[in-house]
Amino acid sequence: MPSDRKVLHERIALRFEQMLSQGFLDEVRKLLKTYPSLSIDIPSMRCVGYRQALEHLRGDYDLAELKEKGIAATRQLAKRQLTWLRGMDDTCEVDCLSSDLYSQVYSQIKLHIENFQNAK
Repeated sequence: MPSDRKVLHERIALRFEQMLSQGFLDEVRKLLKTYPSLSIDIPSMRCVGYRQALEHLRGDYDLAELKEKGIAATRQLAKRQLTWLRGMDDTCEVDCLSSDLYSQVYSQIKLHIENFQNAK
């Protein structure tokens, strides 16, 4: 779980920008060329980012609005995922923004293995 929602939102925005700069729209164009029947009604194209890219490519809005809508949709998805995770029983929580994330994860795995071995 991220300890700072603002940092999470910044990372989401940065990642979406990186996807665009690394050819995400070209990927979607290629998909449309290969599969001309693709539309936002197809489940795979309702994925976050793809829907917004398709809408942009068909002229519904410009690149700036694509970025805004893609980032907003990703933030909504992250919020739903965090809500889902909080509702799970028997979980351990680590701060994905922590500088010692790997140490936290290692400690949790080690503790889980020890508890499993002691339960035998």
